[in-house]
Amino acid sequence: MPPQERPCFRPCTTVIKFMTDREIPANVGISIPPYTNIDGYSFINIFVRFTQEKFDEPPVDLGVIFAFDEKGTMGARRYVNLEANVPSPQRTNFISVSGEGSWHGSPHNISSYVARFPVMGPFVEVFVYNRAPFPRKVSVWGYLVG
Repeated sequence: MPPQERPCFRPCTTVIKFMTDREIPANVGISIPPYTNIDGYSFINIFVRFTQEKFDEPPVDLGVIFAFDEKGTMGARRYVNLEANVPSPQRTNFISVSGEGSWHGSPHNISSYVARFPVMGPFVEVFVYNRAPFPRKVSVWGYLVG
């Protein structure tokens, strides 16, 4: 396609704010429906930030589901990549990231990390799991790259 017909003359990007400073109860996993349209992008970089007072506190983990519409039709949290020549049968991999070891230290008292995924469906939904026995403030933003 000629450059003048493309939606962007340079790589297309956009920011999605899934949640900002949302209080997540102790030992709870949540998401914020509906699924978000990410069709047309190649990668999604998901940034997670959460409050953390001490280095040895349990983390906030991230789960990701890709689907075909905003209702989550055919949504999947597991994938397999067949690029490598490995023996059969292939096992699926859970799309889950641990926030363990991402503490910035005191006095910041936050943890943050970024997870980069190829876009594996036109819609996405994120889940966060507060593994701590106390509530936390959590932010999850996405940076889409075309």
